[in-house]
Amino acid sequence: MSIDYSAAPVKKLDPLNTLMDIRAVAVAPGSLTFAQETGERFQDHRGRTVLGSIGVMLDGVTGGAVYSGLTSDHQSVLAQITVSTAADFPRAGSVGAVGTLVHLDDGVGLASGELRDGNNTLLAVMAGRAMIVTRPPVVGIDDYMEAQPFEVPIPEGVSDLTGRSGSDVVEGILAGTIKRGPLAGLLDLTVSEVTPGSVVGEVAPVEWMANPLGAVQGGVLISVVDVITGLAAQTLTITEQDYRVLDHKIDFLRSPSIDGPVMRAEADVIRAGRRLALIESRIVDNTGQVYVRATSSIQMLSQQVHSE
Repeated sequence: MSIDYSAAPVKKLDPLNTLMDIRAVAVAPGSLTFAQETGERFQDHRGRTVLGSIGVMLDGVTGGAVYSGLTSDHQSVLAQITVSTAADFPRAGSVGAVGTLVHLDDGVGLASGELRDGNNTLLAVMAGRAMIVTRPPVVGIDDYMEAQPFEVPIPEGVSDLTGRSGSDVVEGILAGTIKRGPLAGLLDLTVSEVTPGSVVGEVAPVEWMANPLGAVQGGVLISVVDVITGLAAQTLTITEQDYRVLDHKIDFLRSPSIDGPVMRAEADVIRAGRRLALIESRIVDNTGQVYVRATSSIQMLSQQVHSE
């Protein structure tokens, strides 16, 4: 499956996608193709493009493929997404995602997808399951799509991590002596607790994160999961060692309200081997109510953290 990035956008996207530099390349019932420009403002604390960098687009093509097959009086809510990586993401440049509706009944829709770079290299495969709901949107879809775009923030930078162990890096982010990175800065995710193999952060829902139902968009939650999981993986590394997220399986249990309380993101290492680690993460509110639960596989690498 190839993605033609030369095609002009066929439909104006909502302010959230516009903020994330996502454009529609092709839209048809049951099939969506989006593209996104990656780059500095979506990178993690290492200066890498990661799954969280394109979380909003992943939600858009998988959940959107289901939504595009519905009648006008129904909505869909992404309930689960699985993303498995195949190759490293480019630090900058276009990446594209195709989502295809493969099943739809009265209650559930299932979509599959692929993510590729500008050279048509397969970067990741996705599967998303959405639940069909009848509740009306808080914001009319036309008003949502035509709303004024959000101001693009100046990206936060990254620090030189040469010679630091993973625990030093994440403890430095906690202390404010090491930069949290552009993606965490965009989310305004602050690290509040760090122990080896465990990291806790906090994110406040804000206006730009909303979907038409008045909840935090699932792709934003994918980004939060990816950031906090990556930091927990970072604590496992020794000096000049690197890691790579192989997959996320994310269950969306409840939708955080855009005017709701601060979300607490927690990640814990369940198993850490020489080559592979398993991490569980959660997004909860201040009462312990679980919004999101995820499991992630992490490849522990031997190459230097900042090798090009």
